[in-house]
Amino acid sequence: MTKPMIHKIMILIALIITAGLIISPVTAFDTRSGDNIVINEPIDDDLVASGGSMIVNAPVKSITWAGGTLIINEPVEKNLIAAGATIQVNAPIGTDLLACGGNIDINGDVGGKVMAFGGSITMSGNAENIAATGGTVVLGRNSVISKDAIISASGYTTQARILGNLTVEEEHNGESGFSMKEIGDMIEAFITFAMILCFFGFLILGIIFVKLCPSFYTSLVKTGKEKTIISFIAGIAGLIIGCVLCVILLITIIGIPFAFLLFLLILLGLMLANILTGALVGEWIQQLAKKEVSLIWGFVVGFIVLNALFFIPYIGFIFWVVSVFLGFGMLVLTCYEAYADSGL
Repeated sequence: MTKPMIHKIMILIALIITAGLIISPVTAFDTRSGDNIVINEPIDDDLVASGGSMIVNAPVKSITWAGGTLIINEPVEKNLIAAGATIQVNAPIGTDLLACGGNIDINGDVGGKVMAFGGSITMSGNAENIAATGGTVVLGRNSVISKDAIISASGYTTQARILGNLTVEEEHNGESGFSMKEIGDMIEAFITFAMILCFFGFLILGIIFVKLCPSFYTSLVKTGKEKTIISFIAGIAGLIIGCVLCVILLITIIGIPFAFLLFLLILLGLMLANILTGALVGEWIQQLAKKEVSLIWGFVVGFIVLNALFFIPYIGFIFWVVSVFLGFGMLVLTCYEAYADSGL
């Protein structure tokens, strides 16, 4: 798979994510998580879920999924956005479908676009457009693509009726060995795929955090908004001091458990850092737009914009570093202020 094709697919995926999450009028979220999730009753809200597996046996408005196995047996009214090992769609999707996974089987009709990135992709239903890249891509004989199709794969079979343009880039496995360019492209594709999975994971984690801890979330955003520079400095200082304390505690046997506990707390803070900075960016966007939205939508918009900044060439890494220190500092300052106000 060449670098231009990878970039085209990733840009299209990013556009679908942004359009699906921002443009569609959503009034509420229904969040689910667990090892084995089964949906047996209709859900008139947008379902955001993660876990080992999920089987959908009732109609749902829209689905955003990250996990192991996803099986759709009943219609999805609007969008389906999924990242997982196995994704099987056996029912119609109202608008767009975005899927990243190992094995992707689309047996139902899709009202809009299909974006698929995976090891094995099979399309047996109808769609408006399709862009697919993976190890093998199969467009079945019963499929009708009313507009254009873009395929990039080492092996592909196209028996579908494509009414628009068909663009195919095939990898020839018969060539001996891999060139350094091919290895570099494979590594880049893997990193990009991992980043997409992380994006979905942290987006869902952030939504769950807002739903479960709205008051704490509001306090964190307030701290970042009122003490932005101090939060950034506190993030740097907190990380340095925390690491030094971990080393000191590890020197003594009795301090080893506390060192591991402190390390886990620091790791948790770093994992939440970009989520918190994304929430702050969402607050700034609302101020600039002079329009207030719900806590969840403020976070979602801010998180997407923040992650888009990370992909800017050369300076994206700087944005990421600033985001980590700022978000970590917001958490440190808010927790310290809560401790100080408690009088303990």
